[in-house]
Amino acid sequence: MAGTNHILPTGAAARYTGGLWVGKYLKIVTYQEVDVKASLMLAKYTETQATFEGMDAHRYAATIRLQNLKA
Repeated sequence: MAGTNHILPTGAAARYTGGLWVGKYLKIVTYQEVDVKASLMLAKYTETQATFEGMDAHRYAATIRLQNLKA
């Protein structure tokens, strides 16, 4: 009952995960940073891919980004 991993996984989960530790409570946040030139390029590709995949909201967002960056 003592030690860093005193709460162990159940239901055979120990095959793929370890015990409870502080990292289980941390939220990992990632981000990207691109310049205007790269944003324009990515928005064009996003428009094309979103159109092909039928993801209209993503296409609209890319179109608006292109318009705003070109202004």
